[in-house]
Amino acid sequence: MIFKCPRKRWVGKSSVINLIAGEKLADVSSSATGCTLEATSYDVVLTDRNGQGHHVRLFDTVGLNEPSLSKNDYLVAIEKANVLINQLLRTGGIRLIIFCIRGGRITSVTQSNYHLFRDILCHNQVPVAFVITGMENEQPMEGWWSRNAALFERSNLSCTSHACVTATPGLRNVYAKQYQASQITIRSMLLDHMSRTSWKPERAGWFIHLAGKLLKWVTKLKDRKRHLPGRSRALTVDELARHLEDKCNFTLEEAVGLAGKIWAKRTEHSETDLVKEGDAGDHLDFH
Repeated sequence: MIFKCPRKRWVGKSSVINLIAGEKLADVSSSATGCTLEATSYDVVLTDRNGQGHHVRLFDTVGLNEPSLSKNDYLVAIEKANVLINQLLRTGGIRLIIFCIRGGRITSVTQSNYHLFRDILCHNQVPVAFVITGMENEQPMEGWWSRNAALFERSNLSCTSHACVTATPGLRNVYAKQYQASQITIRSMLLDHMSRTSWKPERAGWFIHLAGKLLKWVTKLKDRKRHLPGRSRALTVDELARHLEDKCNFTLEEAVGLAGKIWAKRTEHSETDLVKEGDAGDHLDFH
């Protein structure tokens, strides 16, 4: 099972992990640092309606902080992606994407993160669940979704399930009732909507697909910034191969072969490219 969300601190992803677990596993005070696709895992046990315990592993994974990737961002991202893919394969694959959103607006960053995780990482083969945080003052919390579901459809953001939650009990437990109800809601959603079988593709093909899709986006960013002063030198296939050998522990032969296949992805047409800044139309504000 995998947990995904943008790397904005105010989304409350650490609080969501603690809400699911029923204990403090993630540090809610930590800043929104980290590199794209860097992940921290947490093991929890969820009990179903029949009293049976289910062991699941949550991967709190850093998303994009802005709708762009520099060359250095890209190289670090594929390094982290290689680690994440190895972890996911060792633990059995992916059964659900949990995408955290705080009520506010849908931006190009929101859309890019959605496509990064659903399409680029998971090939549109894994169910997606939205978790909407910040529902402390909603009565009932589900009313938020009734008002805003159409905005997700307009932005081509679809899910198989959703949960509107209060992810904090508040000062002096002022939101304790909403928090307890949210815990029941989100745990039930996970148990009911996780895929029965894990999605686990072949390792090399998975890595090439992910790194190649992200490389296309770096190329677009480079083209957009070609006239800006002080821009960094463009990435080359040889530089990519060296990075794969030095940072991802591939042999020289493996690195050269992978770099060539990743590089070839730059020219492939895809309907799931990441959203560029300004391509999302007007920002869509929630109600």
